[in-house]
Amino acid sequence: MKKVIVFVFFFVLMFQSWAIADAANPISVNAVNVNGKFIATDVSPVIKDGRVLVPIRTLASLGVTYHWDSKSQSAFITKGTDQIKLTANKKEAFKNNQAVQVDVPIQMTQGRILVPIRFVSENFGYKSNYEKIRSILFIQDGNYKVDQESLQAEDLQAAREAAISLPVQFSFKSLSSLEKPGANKEYNYIFPRGDSSRYMYGNNVGNTVVEVKDGVAKAVWQFTVSRGLEDIASSAGKRPSYNYVQWVTDILMFNDEHGNIKAVYKDDKGQQKDLTAKAKSYTDIIQPIPNETRKH
Repeated sequence: MKKVIVFVFFFVLMFQSWAIADAANPISVNAVNVNGKFIATDVSPVIKDGRVLVPIRTLASLGVTYHWDSKSQSAFITKGTDQIKLTANKKEAFKNNQAVQVDVPIQMTQGRILVPIRFVSENFGYKSNYEKIRSILFIQDGNYKVDQESLQAEDLQAAREAAISLPVQFSFKSLSSLEKPGANKEYNYIFPRGDSSRYMYGNNVGNTVVEVKDGVAKAVWQFTVSRGLEDIASSAGKRPSYNYVQWVTDILMFNDEHGNIKAVYKDDKGQQKDLTAKAKSYTDIIQPIPNETRKH
């Protein structure tokens, strides 16, 4: 068992020792979540001048249509009777032919058009929120409601997917070091066996313990470590009384540099197992653990 713990601890500490990306480089967004569902994008959203820009194709998930005019280098985005016109390299936009200002103009990358999502969503009545702790953009319409049944499903994979699809809320000041550019290039989710109501999210810098209750995901504690999960270097929030260290030997799911998802877990006989899957979307990091049943 000691070898198992050392092996898994190695993964956790390795994540938190890799170099943070150069802040001068474009900052990528790890995922886009629309109305509680992660959607795949062919080009990663980016952050420029503090604003999130997403591929214009992503807007189809919001129920809007768009048209790109290559001659004027302008995007026309329409929902119902409202239309927005955004032009490359210009901070002047138009909504229903009325001039309005936009903080960041359209960007072109890898042959794709990226548009400022907050400007677009707010003009069409959507809410957008960029969660720094996991580098996830959440977009919701006015009719969105959390799917409580999925959160409580007997299928732990489905319940965990629903859990990580909730934006994490804070009642304390988050550790700024965990929100640095590039901190989420590699990341992991750790769950107690048989449970979807709690998880620990780890990135290159530190960890956040999250509890899910009544359709809300709340961060209860954050910490960075020096030599191990119990050697705390800095922290925020309130340290939980339960044994979060034990979770590491239960179920650890993480991404690797090849676009794979890996899971290291302890089976029902206490033996260490692992599995690998190809990631197609962010939610694929949640893998089904063989013979695992929900604890009641």
